[in-house]
Amino acid sequence: MFANRDGARTGGKRILAIVCLLLTLAGALTACRGFFGQAPIALLVVDQGNDQEVPVMVTFDLSGSNDPDGTIASYELEFGDGSAARTGTDVSVAVTHEYDTAGTYTILLTITDNDGRIGMTNAVVTIGPVMITFAADRVGDFDIYRMQADGTDQAVVYNTDDEELFPDLVRITRDKIAYAAEDGTNWDIWIMDTDGGGRSQLTTPTNDSNQIQPSWSRTGTRIAYASNATQTPSATTWEIYTMTSAGAAVTQLTSQSPSWAIAPAYSPVNDDILFVSDKTATGGSAIWLWDDSLGAAIELYDSTGRDGDASPALVGLATALNLPVSAGISRPCWSPDGEKIVFSRERTAGGIVDVYVMDADGTNAETLEEYVDSLGVTNTDITTDDDEFCPFWLEDESGIAFVRDDGAEYHIYTVSFATGAVTELTETGDNVSPASKR
Repeated sequence: MFANRDGARTGGKRILAIVCLLLTLAGALTACRGFFGQAPIALLVVDQGNDQEVPVMVTFDLSGSNDPDGTIASYELEFGDGSAARTGTDVSVAVTHEYDTAGTYTILLTITDNDGRIGMTNAVVTIGPVMITFAADRVGDFDIYRMQADGTDQAVVYNTDDEELFPDLVRITRDKIAYAAEDGTNWDIWIMDTDGGGRSQLTTPTNDSNQIQPSWSRTGTRIAYASNATQTPSATTWEIYTMTSAGAAVTQLTSQSPSWAIAPAYSPVNDDILFVSDKTATGGSAIWLWDDSLGAAIELYDSTGRDGDASPALVGLATALNLPVSAGISRPCWSPDGEKIVFSRERTAGGIVDVYVMDADGTNAETLEEYVDSLGVTNTDITTDDDEFCPFWLEDESGIAFVRDDGAEYHIYTVSFATGAVTELTETGDNVSPASKR
């Protein structure tokens, strides 16, 4: 009995020793894995959607990151522009970040695993400056040009012996320009890349009609434009149409006849469209809204002078635009957030044309000078006795571009919301229809 007791006691000690040994080995293995284990792998995919101009929303995909012998505990993503880094634990969720200043930025992704080991990778993002696309007559006809928002790097995008007018840059990617071009008989809508390549004609003339003033929708999938194809083309048959960005599914949107409708501008936040019509207008034209939710057109703003399209007529065009009597080439434009509308307006019927700003519901209209003053900046040189028209709200919200007739030529100017300073950007020929990202 005592021997058995000693044997049991000895066996228990052996079991205990084995357990201790196993625990020791397990600890050693853990320590070894911590010492010899693999670091996590950091993978980063950057997508700026072909958008090269500020502001640019960039998407960062971290989902390829992994840990071969463990799990990812956390990540840190530095954007390279001085903003706060983004941290988290779930790499399957994409991260977005907006760059609002031009430059080249190095992005750094750091992945930490459950052993405290780290993996790192980086990427480079290049963001270009705000660009203004416009039409200019510098060699005897209007062609499409581009320049930086400070007026530098002016260069022709597309130049032919025919006329090209009304450029509009596609939203989101800003890599396509829609414009109107004449062929000696009529005007039609075309699109092309921002370097002038990849040109494609979208509309086909009907009864020698004109199709002008294209405007991209917020998604870049549709284009609104004005056409006088409704009956026999004339200055009184203009209506607003829409089509896909490939020129299909053409739809007549408005029915203002016997009045007319021109100068469409898609909203940046929905499918509403501003346009100009003489229907019920007091001073020759009024600003209207195609309310997409209602499927109907409503008058938005009407004063004693022309509203929305007010501007001097372009003379010397090889093929006449055949616009309504006294109508100009200007059109209303939304602010990037869709809260404001900037437009050209005659102070009185037949009077001087100025740039005005109003709320999106058509209320609180004031001159551009008054609007800038309301921002806390005083500048008395914005509104002049020269005609100012073709306004465009810069997408980075730094100011508004517009055209001024100095009595000899049309030139593009900008006004800064920060300082109220008015800067002339062009110096040669007639320059009209500035556009950045609608």
